[in-house]
Amino acid sequence: MNKVAVTSLLLFFLLVSCNQEKVNVSTPNDEQVPVSGSIVVNDKEYEMRVGEYEWNGDDGAHITKTDSYSPKEVAKEFDDLTLEKDTKVKILLKNNPKLTVYQLNQNNQKEKITIKNNYIEVSSKSGYYLYEVSGKWPHGKATYLFDVNVK
Repeated sequence: MNKVAVTSLLLFFLLVSCNQEKVNVSTPNDEQVPVSGSIVVNDKEYEMRVGEYEWNGDDGAHITKTDSYSPKEVAKEFDDLTLEKDTKVKILLKNNPKLTVYQLNQNNQKEKITIKNNYIEVSSKSGYYLYEVSGKWPHGKATYLFDVNVK
């Protein structure tokens, strides 16, 4: 009976330690994945919310977060900004990725908008808008979100 208990305990610890290693490999950090991004409006910085990302590390690790996210659900975590029409917004992401920005309006219509020198302009029409910022780096890609009430 002691042998069974000892063997069971050893097996348990072996499984737990193996499982622990998997968790550590799949948990991203700033050096593995650019998990944070921010915007600057009127000299004030706001952190965007992360939607999804995919990253291939230098060590061969592949990290993915694609939870079939709803942009509107993720944006709820961001405090809505109230901005004037045509306000300029600067996008800040580490290591200067290739950027693509989409604007979603209240009717869920998605439109690609112009980005120049990491700046966009919010809509010239009043209303609620969700902005989806996609960054693409040599090792992966990530999507960030923020929302705005344009007055």
